[in-house]
Amino acid sequence: MAKQLTFIASGGRTGTQFFGDMLASVVSDCHSEHEPDMVAGLSRLTFERVRRFGLWHMVLGRLLGQSGVRVIGQRYLEGRTSRAEALDRLRALRAEYHASIHESLIVESYYAWWMVAEEVGEIWPGARVAGILRDPRDWIASWLRHDPRRRNGALTEHLPPGPLTPARIGDAAGAQHWGALGQVGRLAWEWGAIAGKLDRAAQSSKDVAVFRFEGLFGGDRAELERFVTFVSDHPEGPRHKIGDLSALTRTVRNASFGPKHSWENWSDAEIAAVAAFCKPGMDAHGYGTEPSWQDRIAEAGKL
Repeated sequence: MAKQLTFIASGGRTGTQFFGDMLASVVSDCHSEHEPDMVAGLSRLTFERVRRFGLWHMVLGRLLGQSGVRVIGQRYLEGRTSRAEALDRLRALRAEYHASIHESLIVESYYAWWMVAEEVGEIWPGARVAGILRDPRDWIASWLRHDPRRRNGALTEHLPPGPLTPARIGDAAGAQHWGALGQVGRLAWEWGAIAGKLDRAAQSSKDVAVFRFEGLFGGDRAELERFVTFVSDHPEGPRHKIGDLSALTRTVRNASFGPKHSWENWSDAEIAAVAAFCKPGMDAHGYGTEPSWQDRIAEAGKL
């Protein structure tokens, strides 16, 4: 019997690890997992994943820029891998993993699926993508705390396939400003790229939906119910019972640590970059409507 598949995608810092860890506890006949083929340090989980996916895919292929969802997805966005090859490689990458799961519903949370959000339905017909977006101002602040060098010289960005930049995916407008952007501006560009990809996918397919992080983790029970129902209620195949959702609101995982950051302290150039790159997504999802933000944008001027 074909598996029911759901992929939770985002830009990170949006609770994808939490949902990967917890959804199976509230949805019947469901296997949920966060980044099922990622190294989790020197742990039993890592060794189990090496046995499941192989040393080439887990380690060697990634170091050489040949394997992994992020690697394949980024190479596809950059035009270095054809659409057909990228889709075939992603399908093959998960074939044995999906077949090894006993439950009928498999939920995989991994931020990098945003790169192929529009293509997932072609790889696996009927599969769903649940995108999660967070207010870019808070998202940027979270990344500044969690990984202060992200998009600005982080060690991992020196490994294949290299950093994701506007020039590499054909965004001439973004590339024009890239060299002058600081980390806030570069993260703003990334958020805009992710939001645009997820929103286009949702507009073109009923099997893709975008949810606000603030609704899922801010006590909006209706939004959380909508999310869990979308993730689990596939038209084809078995139906799934949804248990007590309060289990999903009790624990915060993978929270950011470090000094607080707030957009109120950003420079005019940083505010202008966020306004320029994030405006379409912010408007679409109701972010940035506060008069104080609008006033700050007016003061900052254009990028």
